[in-house]
Amino acid sequence: MSRETDRHAAGSAPAGARATEHGDARGPEDRVMRALLGLVSQADPWPTDGPALREAQRALAADVTAVSQAYTRERHAIDQGATGEAAYRARRRFFLPRDGAKVVKPLLELWAAGALPPGPRWRVLDLGAGLGSTSLGVAATLSLLAAPGEDALVRELHVDAVEKDPGALRHFSQLARHAEASGLPRVSVRPLAVDLRQHALEGPYDLIVAGLVLNELLGEPALQAAARLAGLVQQLAPGGSLIVLEPALREPTRALHEARDALTAHPHVRIFGPCVHAGPCPMLQGPKDWCHEDVPATLPDELVTVARDAGLRFERLTYAFLTLRRADENVSALVPEGEGQALRVVSQPLPTKGKREWFACGEHGRVRVTRLDRHQSDVNAGFERAQRGDLVRLPVLDTASRPMSDARVRADTPLPGWFYAEQGPRG
Repeated sequence: MSRETDRHAAGSAPAGARATEHGDARGPEDRVMRALLGLVSQADPWPTDGPALREAQRALAADVTAVSQAYTRERHAIDQGATGEAAYRARRRFFLPRDGAKVVKPLLELWAAGALPPGPRWRVLDLGAGLGSTSLGVAATLSLLAAPGEDALVRELHVDAVEKDPGALRHFSQLARHAEASGLPRVSVRPLAVDLRQHALEGPYDLIVAGLVLNELLGEPALQAAARLAGLVQQLAPGGSLIVLEPALREPTRALHEARDALTAHPHVRIFGPCVHAGPCPMLQGPKDWCHEDVPATLPDELVTVARDAGLRFERLTYAFLTLRRADENVSALVPEGEGQALRVVSQPLPTKGKREWFACGEHGRVRVTRLDRHQSDVNAGFERAQRGDLVRLPVLDTASRPMSDARVRADTPLPGWFYAEQGPRG
C-alpha cells in the first residue's frame, strides 16, 4: 500500500539488497549505479580527490539543482531546463546512474522467471531515450547476470533510440561507445530524433523500454494509453518484454494503474509484473492510494556529496513500473508454483505495540497480514523478512471471522514460501 503519507517507506530489491543494509555487500541497484558512473567517467574524466574534486562537485550540484527545479515545472519549461551543456552535464553524471538503476528490478524478475530472450544480441527500442539512462541501465544489469568464468548472457545491444532532443542523443551515442571498455555489453545506438508519438516502429524487438516518459502519453484516457502499450507489445520478438518506468508520484502512477487495468482484457497482452494477479488494481479503489517501488540503494560516494549540496535525497530509488509480454507465450509466473496465496508486499513493515503487520496484494485484492508479538516463533520467522516489493507465497492464513482483506499469522503458521530473485532463474 502506498498512501501519500507513505512515500518514503522502506522497500526491497532483489538479488541481495538486504546484504547492503547490513553492510555485507552492495545490492544490484548500487552496483549498477557505480557501473554507470564508471562509464560516465570513462567518457568524461573527473577529478578523483582534493580541491579539484570538491570544486567539481559544487559546480555539478548547481547544475543538478537547476535541472531538478526544471523537472517540477510545466512540460515546456522542463524541455528548456533539461537542455544545454550544463543540464546535460548534470543529467549524465548525476541523474543517469540513478535513473538507470530503476530498470534493475524488472529485469531481474524476468531473469528469475527464465523469461529473458536468448542472446548474444538484443534489439532494443528505447522510447524517450534521453541520454540513454534506461538502455545503459539494461546493459549494466545484464553484466551482473554472468557468473565468474561464464560468457555474458547478452554481449551486444542494438538500440533504436527515439528521442526528440538531438543533443541528448549525441550524449547517448558518445556514452555508448565507451560501454564495452567499461565492462558492459557492447551498445550500438541508432539515434532517431523524432516525436515518439509519430515514430513508425520497426520491430521486432527483444526488449522495449519506456523510461520516465509515458507520463506524457498517459495523460490520454486509459483506453487510449492502453492501446498504445498494446501496440508496443505487438512489436516484441518471441520472448521479448516491454518495461514501463514512471515517477513514483500519485497522478502518473495511478494513470499507469488505469492503463494496466484496461490491458487486463486485451487478448494479446499479458501483464507480467509487478502484479501477481490479473484482477482490477486495488489501489484504484481509494483516491489517495498508488503502488510504487521504494528500493534501498545509495548513490556512489562522490554523488552523495553532490546530492547533499543540491538538497536532494541520496538514499533509496522510488519509481513505478509495469512489465508486459505477449499473451501467446508461456513463461513462469512471478512467484513459483506452490501452496497458498501468491502476494507482493506493497507496504513497509508496520510495527506497532504488540504486533507487526504489512500489506500485500494478490488475487483477492489488498490484504493486511498481521502477526501478534506473542505469536512470534521460529516457524514463522520469515515474517520478519517482508519488505516492500517482495514476492511471497503464503499458506492459507487464519481468516476465520475476518474478510480476505485481513489475515493473521499464528505461532504455528509456517512461512516456507518466500521467493526472492537471488534464488536464481527458473525454467
